Amino acid sequence: MRPLLLATLLCLLALTASGCATMPLLAAMDVLNVAETSKTGYDMAVGLNARKSLEQDVSPDAQAEARLRAALDHQGGNLKYAIPHVSQGRAYVVGTYASQQELDRARKATQNIKGVREITLCLFPAGSGPARRVTDGEVRDNILRLSGIRTREVRVHVVEGNAVLIGRVRTKAEESHLVESAHVAGATRVQNHVRLFAAN
Repeated sequence: MRPLLLATLLCLLALTASGCATMPLLAAMDVLNVAETSKTGYDMAVGLNARKSLEQDVSPDAQAEARLRAALDHQGGNLKYAIPHVSQGRAYVVGTYASQQELDRARKATQNIKGVREITLCLFPAGSGPARRVTDGEVRDNILRLSGIRTREVRVHVVEGNAVLIGRVRTKAEESHLVESAHVAGATRVQNHVRLFAAN
C-alpha cells in the first residue's frame, strides 16, 4: 500500500511542479488564441464586406430623390428633417414645418426638381399633434403590425398623429386593410397615397 501511496504523491508533485512551469506557456498560448480569433474575425468581416455589392441605385427615381433631398437640406429648419420619396416620377415629402414661411419655402424649393413630374407635400405644423401617451413611432409600429405589411413597396409614416401611406399594393383589399389598420392603430387622420401595382 505504501509504494502505491508514494507513487501517487510523486505523480502529484510532478504535476504540480510542471504545472507551475507551464503556466507562462499556457498564458502565452491563450494570448495567441485570442489574437488568432481576432484575426479570423477581422478576416471574416473584411471578406464579407468585400463580397457586398457596392452598387448604387442610379435609377431616375433615386436620382430625383437625391435632388429633392438636397433641395430640402438647403432650406434648413424643419425641412432638412423631412423625408422625400420618389416613385415613378411621383414625389412625396413627409415631415413638419415651423411656420407659413417655411411651408412656402418648401413649395418653392420642390417645384422644379428634375425627374419629378408630380409632387405632394405631406407636411404638418410642428407641435400640432394631439397630446397623448402614444408616440408617432408606436402608432406607426401598430399600423405595420395590424396591417401585416411586409413589403418595401409600402412606406408608412406617422407625423403629429397623422398617418401617411405611400407606395403600391397588389389589391384594393390590401389598400383598404392598410387604411383601416391606420385608423384602428390610433392615427388622428390618414393620408392615403397608396396605388395599385397595375396603376400608373
